[in-house]
Amino acid sequence: MLKLKATTVRFMQRILLLAFFLVFGLVLTNQYLLYRQVGQIKEGNDAGSLTVRLSQLYDDNEKLKQQLDERTLHNTELEDAMSSSSETQKLIEKETNKYQVILGLNEVEGPGVKIFINHQLAKTQLVDFMNALRNSGSEAVAINQTRVLTKTPMNIFENKPNYIIEVIGDQEILYSSLTRPGGILELIANGDAQKVDNLVLPKELK
Repeated sequence: MLKLKATTVRFMQRILLLAFFLVFGLVLTNQYLLYRQVGQIKEGNDAGSLTVRLSQLYDDNEKLKQQLDERTLHNTELEDAMSSSSETQKLIEKETNKYQVILGLNEVEGPGVKIFINHQLAKTQLVDFMNALRNSGSEAVAINQTRVLTKTPMNIFENKPNYIIEVIGDQEILYSSLTRPGGILELIANGDAQKVDNLVLPKELK
């Protein structure tokens, strides 16, 4: 669903109000004609004709009243739909942003942890390390300021003299997974981790 522009919303509201007042005007006009014709009919002498015509006029008037009620209800429903479209738009934007983060299309920032490793890591260690971070709920990762996605080959990072790994996600869960006895750092790679309130990770390099 596309976001409605303010001018479009105003135009729709004007159309709805115009339709509402048009039907309302028809009802008022019909009321006036009804009373006028009733007066004219009463001046006539044909009682049967008077009854038939009065019945027809009242039926027409009731139909217009019904149209007015239906138009009023429809107007309310459309107004509700337009007001709720903002919530729908927020949901769409949230989902779009989530997939942009997954695909590395944009720079991303948020709380998380920063990991310091001062020795070389083999490709297998890097793969295991990244899988462990994903299992701990990481939302975005960068190694030495290079964004890491699921498709990123780990061999481009192997055997570096040191690593700074930045991970955005739940600070407490990530930090505990990394530093607890038998945690990620102890099992896979010796290093240190610290909590950071705001990390800024670059988008994927093309």
